[in-house]
This record gives sequence, structure tokens and C-alpha cells, in this order.
Amino acid sequence: MESVLESLLNLPNVRVLNSEFTGQGDLVIRVESTERGTTCRRCGREIEQIHGYDRALRLRHLPLFERRVYLEIRPKRYRCGHCEGGPTTTQRGSWYEPNSPYTRAFEHDMLRALINSTVADVSRKHGLSEESVEGIVERYLAKQIDWSALEWLGVVGIDEIALRKGHRDFVVIVTSRDAEGRLRVLGGAGRSPQGDRGGVSECDPRAAQGHHRAGLYG
Repeated sequence: MESVLESLLNLPNVRVLNSEFTGQGDLVIRVESTERGTTCRRCGREIEQIHGYDRALRLRHLPLFERRVYLEIRPKRYRCGHCEGGPTTTQRGSWYEPNSPYTRAFEHDMLRALINSTVADVSRKHGLSEESVEGIVERYLAKQIDWSALEWLGVVGIDEIALRKGHRDFVVIVTSRDAEGRLRVLGGAGRSPQGDRGGVSECDPRAAQGHHRAGLYG
């Protein structure tokens, strides 16, 4: 069973320990990291001296057979032998963001669900609060874009997402696919009901050629 779940999850450096259903019918999958070591938060060196575990994290993941799925992990802590006092650093997985109750895959799925839909609609369909959905959007609206990470820029997509239907409260998401076909969220802008515009990400010169500026603010 564990090997089947590992194949379905397809997460890097993750081993499934066990799983169980809650009283509400949700599936909780307990996992551990197979990656060894982390980077010291103080000196930046690689450290491998394990020093226990951090508190357990329960992160909402993509559903399975229409059941809610949660991944539970206790991140490893490592002690640095180079820094004075031996500070500890918690290992972080690449498949979730610190301080987020969701996996990256779940957050990306919510961003896709917002296309041609509203925050209120998505929150009702997926059992989230509107504030939680807006928090996911905010985490992916970068104020500046690392253009050096994009070796190639093709067609740019612009999607308008209404935060409140009929209230002129919305954000605009700018996306593009990289050379390998992966969808990247480049940035965005927003406007509140009072007409205030949010921070607009800078525009790469490569995107300016051959594209017409859309009327983003009505």
C-alpha cells in the first residue's frame, strides 16, 4: 500500500510511512524525508548532524478518489558544528512552502481552478475560506520577477480573477510556459473596490515585443 501511495504522490525525496482515514473520511498519509542534511540558516554551509525532529506538519494535498488528502511530516532538525553555540536548522521540503498549510501541488491546483472563476466559487467547491484562497493568490503574486530564471519566453497569458463577484475587486495573473512546457506564474496586479491598484510586476523586454498591452484595469 505504501509503495502505491508513493507512486501516486510522486513527490521528491519522500517515503510513505503509513496512512489512515479520519472520522470525517479524510485520508492522512504520514511521510518522511529521505534527503540527508540541510543548509545552516546562519552560515549557509551544508550540515548533516541530525538533532531530532520539529513539530508535525499536516498539509492539505490533492484529493484522491474525491477524498481530501493530508500529508503529515515531522521535518528533521540538524545542528551546525561550524557556528558558535551549535544552532539548529529545520530541513524544508521542496514540495511545500514554510508557513503554508498546503502543498505546492494543491496551491497550483487552486490557481488553475481560479481561471474563469471567482475566489468565492473556488472556496465553496473546495471547502476553503475565501481568505485562504486569497492567501494562496498573494503568495504567488511576486512584486519582482527573476527574469534570469527564464531562458525562453513564448506566449504570455493574462487571466483576470475576480475576488468578489460584482465588486470590481480582482487580480490579474500573468503566466507563460518555459522551454520545457511547464507553466510559470510571472506576476500580476490587482485593484480593490476603491480603485487602488496593487503592485505591478516589472515587465521583461522580451515580453514587450509582439504583445499588445491589455486593458487590465477596466
